[in-house]
Amino acid sequence: MLVVCDEVKVGLGRSGRLHCFEHEDFVPDILTIGKGLGGGLPLSAAIGPAKVLDCANAFAMQTLHGNPISAAAGLAVLETIEREELAREAERKGERLRQGLQRLAERHRLIGDVRGRGLACGVELVTNSQNRTPASRETAKLVYRAYELGLVVYYVGMNSNVLEMTPPLTITVQDIDAALDILDQAFDDVGAGRVSDTVLADFAGW
Repeated sequence: MLVVCDEVKVGLGRSGRLHCFEHEDFVPDILTIGKGLGGGLPLSAAIGPAKVLDCANAFAMQTLHGNPISAAAGLAVLETIEREELAREAERKGERLRQGLQRLAERHRLIGDVRGRGLACGVELVTNSQNRTPASRETAKLVYRAYELGLVVYYVGMNSNVLEMTPPLTITVQDIDAALDILDQAFDDVGAGRVSDTVLADFAGW
């Protein structure tokens, strides 16, 4: 059985290591990366041994494959990650972000859990910390209020109650602290009932 690691979102330094699988002390048969690889240009990659990938002649010959500009951008991205030690920086800055989120958890009952590695963090929102009832509507309100205050965050998860934070690896410490301040205010506003249910009407079904 082959093991495939999908690191399109968490690879290339984001987790605090160049590859996220390195945290688990194993090597997958195939690794997929994308998004950040192209530095804004469309580029992705599937990496594996020849015995797996060399399965047919001209297997990868498609219209959009092998774009030289995207490939050059990918090389520049890899060089920048290594030169500026962005994986190490992601670990350092991610630790600051998680510590700040833990402090918010002490102040706001909606926060049920804070987890993550490097600059890939999740904040689970619950209405009851004992049975961990998902706070789906509160999460949507929180995201909306944070947007009004100047911070863009997303919510994910099976119950749409986990804030996803995957900022650029080049984010500054000052930006992290500012984001935490905005989240603190947004949690205050949602917890105090200052964010009306009507703000969610335009997003029903998302």
